[in-house]
Amino acid sequence: MMGILLLASAVMVHGAARAADAAGEKPAAASAGEAPFVTPQHDVDVTYTIYPPHDAQATMTQRMRWSEAKMTQRIDPGNTGTYMITDYRDRTLTVIDPDRRMKTVIPAPGAASVDPSRRAEGSWLRTGSATVAGHACTLWQTSDTDQRPSEICYTDDGVMLEVVRDGKVMVEATSIATIPQDSAVFDVPSGLKEVHAAHP
Repeated sequence: MMGILLLASAVMVHGAARAADAAGEKPAAASAGEAPFVTPQHDVDVTYTIYPPHDAQATMTQRMRWSEAKMTQRIDPGNTGTYMITDYRDRTLTVIDPDRRMKTVIPAPGAASVDPSRRAEGSWLRTGSATVAGHACTLWQTSDTDQRPSEICYTDDGVMLEVVRDGKVMVEATSIATIPQDSAVFDVPSGLKEVHAAHP
């Protein structure tokens, strides 16, 4: 499914510490106030570059927009017209193909733990700081959804700016705009044919 890498990095990292514990990888346990916010605290519009695991593959871009009022995220991959809207109140992820006037609705991954007012739970290790796209962020070591150690850079207000795995930058913000978002951007268009997701 298009865009799932960024979605996993930005949202499902809430469960990363639990994955780390299961894998026997335990960075220093974060006490209250010593773990990052991993959900944006305000409206934001971020464009990311996603680097492939192999250098021979082309990089991709993705645009992520977040509405604080609607608790909704929209992700637009740069190489397709298909996009995703995740409503964390309804706990649904809708994949929209506007060209074919189709949509697929599935449960939103990690929806139960997306709470902007709460810091991440579990084990986190603060490893330093960085500046990405002109914005300061704090580097945190944890494990990703594949149970592999990762270093993720979050701003103090919960915006993910960079993901590094095995010493390689996997996701990097290239532009950040902390401006109010048009609520209509997060609406699922009416009149779309619903197609059920395929199950392996």
